[in-house]
Amino acid sequence: MKDSGQNAAPGEDGWREKAGWERGEPFVRLSLAELNGLLEPAFPGRSVEFAQSLGTGLSNSNYKIRMRGEKRPYVLRIYRGDADVLRKEEAIARLVRSAVPVPAFLYADASCARFPRPWALLEWHGGELLSSLRLNASQEELACSAAALGRTLARVHAFPFPEAGLLGPELGIRTPMRLDEAMFTGFAEQSLMHGEAGCLLGPRRAEALWALCRRHAGLLEEQPEVYSLVHSDFNGRNVLLAPDGSGGYEVTAVLDWEFAFAGPPLVDIGNMLRYEPPGSEFERHFIRGYVQESGVLPERWELKSKLADLIALIDLLNGAVEAPNRAADLVRLIDRLLAEWA
Repeated sequence: MKDSGQNAAPGEDGWREKAGWERGEPFVRLSLAELNGLLEPAFPGRSVEFAQSLGTGLSNSNYKIRMRGEKRPYVLRIYRGDADVLRKEEAIARLVRSAVPVPAFLYADASCARFPRPWALLEWHGGELLSSLRLNASQEELACSAAALGRTLARVHAFPFPEAGLLGPELGIRTPMRLDEAMFTGFAEQSLMHGEAGCLLGPRRAEALWALCRRHAGLLEEQPEVYSLVHSDFNGRNVLLAPDGSGGYEVTAVLDWEFAFAGPPLVDIGNMLRYEPPGSEFERHFIRGYVQESGVLPERWELKSKLADLIALIDLLNGAVEAPNRAADLVRLIDRLLAEWA
């Protein structure tokens, strides 16, 4: 699971996804002795034979481990956030497991009694990250992968919620949240005119983006009849794929649900296509797979998904003052969006 050191996936223009992005906080480094102490409740009287940090994540700390005398590996996930994030991910894994491939939680400790952070032991899923696969895959392989991803995402979105909002540890709506014109323009104005995002973009670029936001924000007034489970970080660094034995590819795991919420499905579509040129082969096959699996697309979904993803880009830029690589990449993404839609 995520056993790759590659940073990102190149699109058709050679642009790598999140290449060189700084972590949100330092990786939690543990010695074998410390790992043994941590894992004692899950493996009483046993010891860790092998441990490897999985360096693709940008927030939590993940290790691939193998216990002495066992061939199968596990994933140790140490959370940066509070215990509710662990419980939410565990609840989502139970909810979607019959329809979406996700790692099962084998042991979890949210007490912070033995260790100052919540942690969990997850099953290992084989496969290759999309971001790694795309480095050397043929066009045919990428097309098969994109279609498989579209089908998988449609199955994620088949889990309904009565309203939009942030999810609590038992998947109830903890904080109602509606991605509509008022929310979009209010957040964009505060960030671009008074926040860190505007400072990093500079006055001219911030004004142009603010004008684009005002011009198109009305499109977000059309709300879905039923809100869906939204992964909110559905991209090449969080999906594993493998050959399906018949010439195609299948998704073997969807990882890292810490940002999941109830909302409009276009958030995930915009995220997956963030680095894609409009109308790319990958986009066409991804959308085809999504629709074939009963995913529903509204009119003007391309622009609406870009607007939904723009919220994430601006939010990320607000927190990138001390992360120059991340900031530069986000500014480049916004420049391309301005060129496409302004």
